[in-house]
Amino acid sequence: MKVVEFVINEQEDDFGVFAISLVDKPAIEENFMYFSEDKQTFATIDTDERIVMGAVMIPDLEIMRVDENGEKYKCFFSKETVKRVSQLYMLNSKHQNATIDHARTVNGITTIETWLVADTKHDKTQAFGLNYPVGTWVATMKIDNEDIWQNYIKEGVVKGFSVEGYFNEKKQEMSEDSTLDAIRQIIMNDENATN
Repeated sequence: MKVVEFVINEQEDDFGVFAISLVDKPAIEENFMYFSEDKQTFATIDTDERIVMGAVMIPDLEIMRVDENGEKYKCFFSKETVKRVSQLYMLNSKHQNATIDHARTVNGITTIETWLVADTKHDKTQAFGLNYPVGTWVATMKIDNEDIWQNYIKEGVVKGFSVEGYFNEKKQEMSEDSTLDAIRQIIMNDENATN
């Protein structure tokens, strides 16, 4: 199976992440958690804080994809790419760009905090029972959109984050299984040609 590393090219007009989408099935297979004031020790009012936290990108995690021809392949982002993408997201003021399931732009959702996991044992995510590898890009979003909070977050329609952005393929590698399959095919072709 083909494995593709995605990178950004800062020389192009469009590159990097331009929005974070709230999705039902995050490609990174990590759901976010949501926090309400009743879970805080110093809550003074009885309404929800409307904050979600979770992984946005996990470095070196191979994600299954299907190309336009229906062929399956795996893709991943290096730790360096995840770091630069997270920086550019904030530097380019994309923190208020959000969508639902990559289909609809929504207002009233703001990234209020973002960081890279530097230490798996002492990261803020540990306090909330989340366990991410070093280099993971984590975000906290404030959901002021009533419809999104009530009908998507609280109802569990969306469960995590997924990035929307422009990326280039850096290299293609074949997995060990694909390499063996390719060698078998060459041998079978050679045997058929000699028969």
